Amino acid sequence: MKQNLLLDAGLSLEKEHLIGTKKEKNVIIKHYLLTEQDEKIYHNRKGDYFTISFDDRVLYENSKSIEKVFQKTFKTFLAKYHKGGTILFVGLGNSSILGDSFGVEVLNKLIATNQYNDFLTIPKVALFSPETTNKTGISSFRLIEMVVKDLKPDVIILLDSFITTQTKHLNRTIEINDCGVIFADQLRSNKVINQKTFQIPVLSIGFPTLLKYHKTYLEKFSLEEDLEIISKIISHSINHIIMS
Repeated sequence: MKQNLLLDAGLSLEKEHLIGTKKEKNVIIKHYLLTEQDEKIYHNRKGDYFTISFDDRVLYENSKSIEKVFQKTFKTFLAKYHKGGTILFVGLGNSSILGDSFGVEVLNKLIATNQYNDFLTIPKVALFSPETTNKTGISSFRLIEMVVKDLKPDVIILLDSFITTQTKHLNRTIEINDCGVIFADQLRSNKVINQKTFQIPVLSIGFPTLLKYHKTYLEKFSLEEDLEIISKIISHSINHIIMS
């Protein structure tokens, strides 16, 4: 089980929680705000959400427009939470399963800087991929907990594949939020990684790679190609933000 895309919540979300919307070169950016009272209604945690949506033509013919929008949106969002310390990027999922590999794909293209000496003025970036319990024998939550205690980052940024119930959003929406996640292998114990867990901001970047259809999960035929484009868009944007 993965996290659901916020846009699946429907019309009431648009009417009651949409803060703003903007369109740039056929890329649609929407900003939502959920309160604690909304959690049971929408099955998403309270917080700030930004969604970036686009169609096939934009993705394949003008992906630079998606990169420009994502970079601008995420740079502003990150500035609210990053106060100068180490940024820990966590690529969630299973690198062996295409539909669950978004987090790892992005992480593999990011630039780590935490190993360099303190005289560098660029932010320190650490990268970590816990993989899955079936591969490691240790829960993802526990592994991240150990890294956070040792590294003491200023902010955690989770990269993960999401689920959608609407075909139009499959591989065609990026979600940014400050809500954290419940890990798939920790659902019974309700292990949540968010600001409350470690007393530091936890941001998420999600990309819906699986379509929930009744009890079946489907992938888009173009998933491999789409993932390659999107992972480059997001990693290039993040590297540029960090290095500039």
